[in-house]
Order: sequence, then C-alpha cells, then structure tokens
Amino acid sequence: MSRDHTLGFRIEGGCSNQRKLVDYDRAFLAYASCDPLAKVEFEGFLSPFQYDEAIRCRCQDAGLQLDVCGFDGRCWSAFVWFDIDRENNVAAATQDARRMAASLLQRYGLNDEELLLFFSGSKGYHIGLPTSLFEPRADKQFNRSCRMLAEELAKVAEVAIDMSIYSKVQPLRAPNSRHGKTGLHKRFLAFDELLNLKPGKILVLAEAPMEFDMPLRPKPHKLACEDWDLACRKATEWAKETVVWDEHRSELNQWTIDFIRDGAVEGERHTRLYSAAANLGEFEFTERQAGVVLGPSALDSGLSQREIDRTIQNAINPKENSK
Repeated sequence: MSRDHTLGFRIEGGCSNQRKLVDYDRAFLAYASCDPLAKVEFEGFLSPFQYDEAIRCRCQDAGLQLDVCGFDGRCWSAFVWFDIDRENNVAAATQDARRMAASLLQRYGLNDEELLLFFSGSKGYHIGLPTSLFEPRADKQFNRSCRMLAEELAKVAEVAIDMSIYSKVQPLRAPNSRHGKTGLHKRFLAFDELLNLKPGKILVLAEAPMEFDMPLRPKPHKLACEDWDLACRKATEWAKETVVWDEHRSELNQWTIDFIRDGAVEGERHTRLYSAAANLGEFEFTERQAGVVLGPSALDSGLSQREIDRTIQNAINPKENSK
C-alpha cells in the first residue's frame, strides 16, 4: 500500500463535469456501500489512480475543483483495471470477461472473491486485479506499467481490452453509479454470477445498485512480482523512446503529448486524434509521418486503420479534402 497516495478526484454527473479533489478510499467506499452522499442514482466517476499531495496544487479554488490537464505526477492504485467492451454485443463481452477473470484466478492462485468484478452499466465489464500481489511503489510511470501488465495478461487470456483507460487522469465510472444512457448501474458481480448467469439476467441485476464489501488483499505472489517487474521495464523503455516529445513540450500542444502517450476514450477519440494531427501539421508533418506518430495510440483507443487514415488526412490537408 502507498500511504502517501491517498488523494483522487470525483466527478458528480457526466464525465465532462468538474473534477473535485477527494480522499479516494473514502469516496470509493461510499459508492461501494451506496452511501447517500455517493448519489448512486446519478452518473459518477472516480480517478483511475491515487495521487500524493502534488496534485493539490492543481486546485483552482477553495471548492477543491481540479484542473488535471497535463498532470504527470506520481500515482498508484490498489487495483489494475481491465475494461472489456464489445459494441452492441454484451454476450461476447460476457464470454471475454469470464475468460479474463478465470485466467487471472488461475495464473495467480487467487480465491474467487479476491477479484473485483463489475458489469459496467453499458456494454461490458470492469475487472480489478489487486496490486498487493506484487506490492508496487508509486511512480510517475505507474500507470504505464499497469497498461503494460494488463496488455500482457489480456494476451494470455486471448481477450481484447480497452487500452485508453490507463491515462493518468482518465475518469473511470464509479461502482454502483448509474449510466447516463442505459439507466443501468455499474453492478458488482461475484465470480459465480459472472460465470453462470446469462447476460440478460446480469442486465436485470444492473437495474439496481448493490452494496458490496472490499475484497481481502492477497499476499505477494512470485509470478505476479515477475510479471510486474517485466511491465515496469517495458514502461521504462517506452519512456526513453518518447523522451523526444517531452523535450518539445513548449512547441507541441499538451493534448497532443497526452494523446501520443495515452490515446483517448470513446466519445473523444476522433476529436482528439484530429486535434493532435492538426497540431503536428503545424510543424509540417506529412500524413505519413503523423500516422507513424499517432497511429499506435489511435489503434489502442479502438479506432480502425481506415478511421485513423481519414481523420489524419482531413486534419493535415483540410483544404484538399474540402474540394
């Protein structure tokens, strides 16, 4: 556990609303217990990671409203999250979530109740793997290490996951909160329920929130520690490869830097890619060069190669494409 990293942010209502600095554990437990203060009948989001006091300087006023754009400080989390979404196919998402959860349980010798499992409230599932298995330290690259670990474990399970959720400040839907479009809640599931209930029954359960207890933290596991060490090494190598972008922060738009590093979530992907490509175009990047730089993050965000090519083309050569 990282005792110095106790802070996080909460968003009441839609994801575009203001982020407010909170004690992360207290906020998470409020949602878990359906505390009236959590307002689970509405949309709600929490930060994907926990932060130390350094994030407090981002408060804009006495009301603890945060501006997190470009924040690149240290972070930590009690869980590595896996986001499994399948557009208009909850049945396929259910099968993948079952496979992902079973793979994690088997690989690290976990008890069924040591994973946190949720139906997302829309078209997929969120799975939380406890980091006590490898006792990580808070670090500036912690979120990237989580991504590297999740990517490898998803490959082992042969499951596709959303890679955009490992951005340091990308909001995650809060447990038990209500989805703004579907009206369903992010509903906790026992492993037995995930394994045996039909998708239709899970959707029925998600019509109402349900209190749940936090799982016990499993002890460190040798293979988990080895997997984490490898993920950290990969994150370090990635940081070395992208240092050139840090050296040009004063020239490139911060949102471009963030997209190159972390991609974007559904609903923002096309806009963020277009913006980043247009910014590169200001520095005389060709379509091909912009594609090389932005393509990997755009693919990780869930865009097809055709969508990426078209968006970059429109951003780099808008006049040509308006003819």
